[in-house]
Amino acid sequence: MKISTCLLLLLFPFTVFAADAYKMDETEMQIMMKQMQEMQDCMQQIKKAEITAAEQHAMKIASEAKALCTEGKREQAQQHVLAFSKELAKSPALQELRRCSEMATGITPMIPILDQYKVGNFSDYNVCDH
Repeated sequence: MKISTCLLLLLFPFTVFAADAYKMDETEMQIMMKQMQEMQDCMQQIKKAEITAAEQHAMKIASEAKALCTEGKREQAQQHVLAFSKELAKSPALQELRRCSEMATGITPMIPILDQYKVGNFSDYNVCDH
């Protein structure tokens, strides 16, 4: 519930902005609202305890990576975070969250401003630099 509410709150300003900038008609607005409701309903089915546990584990990994970075062990920190991300990707709760989030792909064409937030290439990224 907390995640879906946060996601909707994050998307709401874009929705308002996009509705004004894009000049959605009533039918498009109704379709978008229906899709957002379906996404929220989907997210409410996710086991919250699993998401909370993953968040806590992520904070622990971040702390450990920060310590490794401080010690000058950049590659070890990078590998530690990558191993965690691979483990996290296998999580049933995260897979369900991803499935629910994909429902937003029907919404995003109606909100052109979201295109600027697409994931980029992180091959030159190191966790210690951020």
